[in-house]
Amino acid sequence: MSVFWFAFNGIAPLILLVLLGFFLKQIKLIDQTMIDQTTSFLFKVAFPVSLFNSINKIEIRDYFNPSLFIFAIGTIVGIVVLLMLILPRFVTGNKQRGAMIQGIYRGNYLLLGYPLAQNLFGESGVGPTAMLLPMVIFTYNVLAVFVLEYYRGEETKVNYLKVLIGLVKNPLIIGAIIGAVFSWSPWTLPVFLSRAVDDVGKIANPMALIMLGGQFSWNRLEGRISLLAWAISLREFIIPTLTTLAAVALGFRGPELGALFILFASPTAVTSFIMAKTMNSDSDLASQIVLGTTLISGFSLFLGVYTLRTLALI
Repeated sequence: MSVFWFAFNGIAPLILLVLLGFFLKQIKLIDQTMIDQTTSFLFKVAFPVSLFNSINKIEIRDYFNPSLFIFAIGTIVGIVVLLMLILPRFVTGNKQRGAMIQGIYRGNYLLLGYPLAQNLFGESGVGPTAMLLPMVIFTYNVLAVFVLEYYRGEETKVNYLKVLIGLVKNPLIIGAIIGAVFSWSPWTLPVFLSRAVDDVGKIANPMALIMLGGQFSWNRLEGRISLLAWAISLREFIIPTLTTLAAVALGFRGPELGALFILFASPTAVTSFIMAKTMNSDSDLASQIVLGTTLISGFSLFLGVYTLRTLALI
C-alpha cells in the first residue's frame, strides 16, 4: 500500500494542476492567447533552464554503468525506430504521427523517476536512476526534436537539412548539452546565479500542467479516441511489460531493474505537449496523451512495482 499511496501522492498534484488550468480557462482568467505566449516562454526559457539544472546537479561519473546505459538508451531509440516504421501505416497525417510517437516513447522520468526510486530503494538505491536521468533526458529531447521536425506540418517530403538545423537550434537540446558540460566539468555556478536558475526551473512543470488544462477541451477528443487509447495502452502497459521482461532476461535486478521499469512505465512527459504546440504538431492529441497516461499511471506503476516485489526481482 505504501507504493500505491506514493504513486497517488505523486500523480494527484499533477492532475490538480491540470484541473486548475481547465477551471481558469472556464472562468476566462486565462485565454488562448495567454496559453500560446506562456507555452512559448516555457519552451524557450523555463524548460531549457530546468533541463540544465537537473543534469548539472547529478554526478554522472559516480553511477555510470555501461550495460544499464546501453540497454536503456538503445531501447528508447529502438522504440522510436519501430514506431516510425509501423505507425505511419495506421495513422494518417504527419501532425498526429509526430504527437503519437512522442507521446508513446517519452516518459516523465525527470519528474517521477528519482522520487519514486528514492521511495522504493532509499538513498542507497537511487544510483542507477541518477545515472540514467541526464542520459535519458538528453536522448528524449534529441529524438523529440527529430521526430517533430520529421513530421512537421503535412509535408510528405522530408528536408533532412531542416531537421538537422532544428536539432541544433532547439532550446531544450542547448539546455541539456550545457547541463551535461557542467556536470562533467569542475565548473559551478555562483550562488546568486544558481538560486535564480533554480527559481526559473521550478516554474516549468507546474505552469506547463496549468496550460495543458487550459488547452483541454472535450470537443477536441473527437476523431482522436482510438489514437489516444492506443497511445495509453502502449505507453502504460505494452512497452513497460516487454521492456521489463527483456531486462529480467538480461539479468537486471534490484535498483537497476527498478530504474528501468520506472523509465518505461512513467506517464508521458508534460514537455511533449509544449514541444508539440510550438513545433506545428497535434498539440490537442499530445495534451490528451499526457493527461490520459498520467491518470492511468497511478494504477500501472502500482501494479508493476507490486508484481516485481512479489517476484523478489526488485
